[in-house]
Amino acid sequence: MDMKRKKEVCAGVAAEQKEKSQSYAIKCLKKNKMTYAFLIPAIVFTIIFCYIPLGGLYMAFVDYNPFKGIFGSPFVGLENIKTIFSMPALYGSILNTIWLSLLRMCVNFPLPIIFALLLNEVKNQKFKRITQTVSYLPHFLSSIAVVGIATTIYSSSGIINDIRAMIYGPDVQRILFLGQQNFFVPNIVILTAWQGLGWGTIIYLSAISGIDPELYEAAVIDGAGKFKQCWHITLPSISITIMLLFVLEIGNLLASNFDLIYGLQNPYINFEVISTVVYKQGITQGNYPVATAFSFINGLISLVLILIGNFISKKINDVSLI
Repeated sequence: MDMKRKKEVCAGVAAEQKEKSQSYAIKCLKKNKMTYAFLIPAIVFTIIFCYIPLGGLYMAFVDYNPFKGIFGSPFVGLENIKTIFSMPALYGSILNTIWLSLLRMCVNFPLPIIFALLLNEVKNQKFKRITQTVSYLPHFLSSIAVVGIATTIYSSSGIINDIRAMIYGPDVQRILFLGQQNFFVPNIVILTAWQGLGWGTIIYLSAISGIDPELYEAAVIDGAGKFKQCWHITLPSISITIMLLFVLEIGNLLASNFDLIYGLQNPYINFEVISTVVYKQGITQGNYPVATAFSFINGLISLVLILIGNFISKKINDVSLI
């Protein structure tokens, strides 16, 4: 009877806490209804453009007929997915995608952190604002525009070859950099870093601005220099932000900048990633179910990677997305 009584008491307490929580949520909603109203356009946008299109994933399991539509086409189960794994270009594209993503994580992920730490130490506010503005302007350029800039710079008549001609003389052999297989991957990494560096620092600078200045004052009194202040105060204070963004970056392990890679491909370059294979095998050849199956598998793997990264982050630093 005592155990039964304890269970009843616990159930009653849980129900009371749930009722209080619901009551508080309703009161908060009523009190800030105008603030929450601003979320309505974002919610509607997300539903229309992110959730409703998920129904199109059904195309991955049918023999698509444009005259019958997605849901009127005959169901074929996992045949399209089996077709994917029989493609000769699949495994090479997966390895290339993972290799490119690992390079991006090792090079492009820490760069915004380092740049944010450096900008935080700049005392001239005018110079700091100008530098930050100039650094994130490339983010607003489309990938095709970046391809055009790269083509102009690296062409045989571009500025790089002009500088080489100034140094070594006008008779120096001009190099077509974009036709060099060994230059393709480093070029992608460099252009991606240049385009995303300034934009990536915004979140870190926001996190740094929330650090209590008294911590730095106490560190100065204790004799800590700038490096020790950064190592023992700044980095630990923004570690949660770094970890959350790193978890999201893990989910993009099989993602790639399709526009940039496809735009820089030419007859001299043999480098395919998952997105270019999907485009060439699926969209160009009109095999839409296979392209959809590619994207479906890619999304599932990305979800699993995010969950694994989130679990590891939770165990190590008690930080997680959910």
